[in-house]
Amino acid sequence: MPGKTVPAKLADVDSALSAEHHPDCYPSERAAALRYFRGALKKAGVASQTKSPADLPGVIAPHIDFRVSLAAHAAAFHPLLEQPLAERYLILGVGHRSPLEWNLDRRDYVTPLGRAICDRDRVDALGRPSQFAPEAHRGEHSIEFPLLFLQAIHQLHPSPREVRFVPLLCGGMHGFVEGFQKWDDLEEFHALARALKKVFATHPPGEKLRVIVSIDGCHLGSRFQHPFKVTPELLQATETWENELWTVAAAGDARLFLDWFRAQGNDRYFDGVGALALLMAAGSFQIERTYYEQWFTVRDASAVTFSSGLIRSP
Repeated sequence: MPGKTVPAKLADVDSALSAEHHPDCYPSERAAALRYFRGALKKAGVASQTKSPADLPGVIAPHIDFRVSLAAHAAAFHPLLEQPLAERYLILGVGHRSPLEWNLDRRDYVTPLGRAICDRDRVDALGRPSQFAPEAHRGEHSIEFPLLFLQAIHQLHPSPREVRFVPLLCGGMHGFVEGFQKWDDLEEFHALARALKKVFATHPPGEKLRVIVSIDGCHLGSRFQHPFKVTPELLQATETWENELWTVAAAGDARLFLDWFRAQGNDRYFDGVGALALLMAAGSFQIERTYYEQWFTVRDASAVTFSSGLIRSP
């Protein structure tokens, strides 16, 4: 049943989730899917002017539908082609249907590109029994989409190997952003950040454990229950607002980042507050946005924005 919490050791460990967004979003047949993602990464390489650092702790990637902007995904993942394959990946996604603020899972994931293996030891090192709501992970594109690009990158490598991953769905931290909770009241957030810091100590971000922050940006207009239509002026104001957001995020300070959102509010429904805040609280990183796009639909005068970027060591 949706919303039911399941202890970690009972969270359906013997089964695997299956990718659900093909063939609509990408090909279902393995060879065709690999050509699809290889082609996207190749185009990103031609267009990219971003220099990948020698050791890259992770990337910021959108989880927008591939049919909207495959280029935004490829821009995020292309720098990983220049890196050694990571032993495992922590995917900080967004729980679009999750009843929990922080929601882990222990199942493998089967896509047209094969089976990705859940790193259950690292999941168990992070999670409490109350942080598992398995049904919310089914069909969650903020996990499925990055796994596909990671699998493609691994299979394009001269020495390909399976992808190992840790999936964590993050909420929007609305209680703090809206002023109902104090910093010290965020017990789950702080406990998870401490646990993740310990994981980073034994598996330093980079080749040992690469971080993928799978988020989108703002959601504006009637499609998202706003009582207004999106205008060119609002899109420009939103770009300015997001430029300031990413400038604040660049410092990698979780308290500064969350305080900024608390002062600003999140009426634009930026989809990534919890994931970015947790990353900042758990480690010392610098965040650099390298790609930005706004997707406006005329039929409902609504818009979604999304970004790609690099997670750098200080």
